[in-house]
Amino acid sequence: MKLKSASIYLVESGGIRPVILELETDSGLTGLGEACIAYGVGGTGTAGMLKDIVERYMNSGLDLLRIEALWTEIYDHGFWAKGGGPIVYAAMSAIEQALFDIKARSLNVPVYELLGGRIHDWLRTYCNGWYFGCTRDEDLPRAAAKAVEDGYDALKFYPFATILPDGRLRHPSYRAASDRSVVQRSIRTVRDLRNAVGPDVELMLDLSAGLTPDDTIRFCQAVEPFDITYVEEPAVPGDVGALVKIARSISQRIAVGERIYSRYGFRDVLESRAADILQPDIGNTGGLLEARKIAAMAEAYSMKVQPHICASALSTAVGMHFSASIPNFYIQEHFPYWGRIPGHVDVLEDPIESSVREGFIPVKDAPGFGVHLRRAALEKSVFASFSWQ
Repeated sequence: MKLKSASIYLVESGGIRPVILELETDSGLTGLGEACIAYGVGGTGTAGMLKDIVERYMNSGLDLLRIEALWTEIYDHGFWAKGGGPIVYAAMSAIEQALFDIKARSLNVPVYELLGGRIHDWLRTYCNGWYFGCTRDEDLPRAAAKAVEDGYDALKFYPFATILPDGRLRHPSYRAASDRSVVQRSIRTVRDLRNAVGPDVELMLDLSAGLTPDDTIRFCQAVEPFDITYVEEPAVPGDVGALVKIARSISQRIAVGERIYSRYGFRDVLESRAADILQPDIGNTGGLLEARKIAAMAEAYSMKVQPHICASALSTAVGMHFSASIPNFYIQEHFPYWGRIPGHVDVLEDPIESSVREGFIPVKDAPGFGVHLRRAALEKSVFASFSWQ
């Protein structure tokens, strides 16, 4: 089985820019991977890094089944992977995922069988993006209640963010050092959400390192009466000292990981014991095997793991296979309402989002990741293509 072609897609999709890799073999099998730098800036840089790596390391003579050998070759000799950040690791993640998809399809098994086999048949999920369509804070309680009516008993939100008139979120500037109103507004928002959804729905708060540690502590202490399941990214990623300070001062559990890359980046967080839940993003931390190693490290510290998901529906499918295979899985992020965003592009023919029932994802047993691209929707999104014939 030889590599025949590769296509890199940079998709303009309602304010996010998914970066997707498709590999095709001479036997007709295809594999998909996603570099999860879909929001913020960096999509073009990631697509460019992916192009550079494909040009240098991938060709028709590549042994497609030696996945970790290729990953290690790029890590050891690509230079920027050692101590690297999201651009290089996201590109490596997309390549690794696509190779796993090909290998599993060639064996006619789901990808999770290559990660040790399925442990979980159903995956509990929390709903993110339930606030899509809101244009002001006053809209949030009603939208949260509607998500609960749709069957979700766990919701995540960004309390420090401002809702812009077009519905997008804007996080605080300058860590809101001179704006005390941010904390007070955020406390009111959390109170209103709790009142709207009742006592039995879990609320997770993504703080996105938006405030200074002292204001973060003040906020977390103030929302204690509202029974918050965990706070996510309360400190700047990599500032373990700030994370420790916050953890010692608040009652809520702490989740971190979406902006930490590779097992090496997670090591200090684990050793600090300042976090309770790890959230590696499979599309930017190095791929499935790297996330699996991070989960094993977390297991040794008796910590829960949930994959960070915030890109296209492909990342949800990849996350399903990872989550199904780890013993310390906690809950999976899920965006069921992307369709509310003007300009959103459905990149898959068969996304797993539509299979979610009462807040649970049924783990599919189709070969590979079990999903296929909507090529007709991506014709104008080709960033680069390669052919080896």
